[in-house]
Amino acid sequence: MALRGTLKDFGIADIFQLIGHQGKTGILAVRNRDQEVKIFFKDGSVVRSESSVRQKRDLLGGMLLRAEVLREAQLADALETQKKTLKRLGDILIAQGALDAKTLRAFAKLQTTETIYQLFLWDAGTYEFSQTEIETDDGVELIRSESILMEGFRQVDEWPLIRRRITGYGMTFEKREDLDTLTAAASHAEPVKETDDLDFSDAFGDMGGGGGGGNARLKGIGQNERIVYQLIIADRDVQKIIDLSRLGEFETCKALVALIEAEIILAIPEGHRRPSADATVGGIHAKTGASWLPAVTRGILYLALAGTAGYGAWHFALSQQTPALTRGLEGYVAADVQVVITHGQLGKLRHVLEVFRAETGDYPAALSDLVDAKLLTPRDIHFPWHQQYYYSRQASGYELLRPFY
Repeated sequence: MALRGTLKDFGIADIFQLIGHQGKTGILAVRNRDQEVKIFFKDGSVVRSESSVRQKRDLLGGMLLRAEVLREAQLADALETQKKTLKRLGDILIAQGALDAKTLRAFAKLQTTETIYQLFLWDAGTYEFSQTEIETDDGVELIRSESILMEGFRQVDEWPLIRRRITGYGMTFEKREDLDTLTAAASHAEPVKETDDLDFSDAFGDMGGGGGGGNARLKGIGQNERIVYQLIIADRDVQKIIDLSRLGEFETCKALVALIEAEIILAIPEGHRRPSADATVGGIHAKTGASWLPAVTRGILYLALAGTAGYGAWHFALSQQTPALTRGLEGYVAADVQVVITHGQLGKLRHVLEVFRAETGDYPAALSDLVDAKLLTPRDIHFPWHQQYYYSRQASGYELLRPFY
């Protein structure tokens, strides 16, 4: 049975939650004008994604070329072989010895997630989910829907902070201090010699920050920041660093901001310089004279889970059984739908609380302060319940709980 509707009625976050929660297998097609993105699910996890308007630079071969993993001659030879054999490009590159399987899987995953995170910036369009069997290749890494959902929220939440520092993808940087020397001084160890051959094996692994020893400036400097730091050379702009880092657009820009705020690198405004290429996802629109869209960026986060509760039973047609219903704020809501929405709503409230703290220096005294700051609507602080969520600011942070009814 198909699930279909518009993104205004049921946001992309709600759709991911629903499919992931029920562990469905099938294809989600999201359309907006001439754009169409298909996401393939297996037991509620993402297998891969496809885009009907994916530009040449965003195809797998283009990504490998821009990351300097492949040479143009190697890619051209593989594409010629693909025309003759109709085999997949990745399999051909592996057979030719131009690429190993681990790197191919990593880039395929990066391509999938970058495509999906773009959907979190869509505020209009239609969607349709069709249940069908999905074949997976041996060794393919499935991506949990919950992981994509939370990462999508995090990115939309943090882009406004990043854009204050990274104002365009034509920006360049210069190193003010040697990161290895700073790290060595903080840990009382000899500096690690920087080599020309960078090891990016961890770029696709844990993307969390790291510690910086006893130096407070290095508190937010982790593996990602070290990878990005080594890529900074004269006249190399943001977009080229993104391409080379293999971290993705968001993680690369976030690492650059951390290095700037630690005063380890100095940002040079782009002026009239054009970036080496257009942005891939949309955190920053890298066209000359383009500006940020803060209202849209912030709005997607705050509206992401604001699906109308009255649609709950209809959308749960994905289930083969009719779930128990409970009386909700706007009608009868499936009990398991209410649990899913509440979990997501609590996550959204936590993200917005962090935004408020980042902008004001402290958590709000009450949830209504988030409404006054136009970070949330009055509905957000109780949906899908009658009562408001329980919130109490404390010396060490805050306590946030679901209401009783």
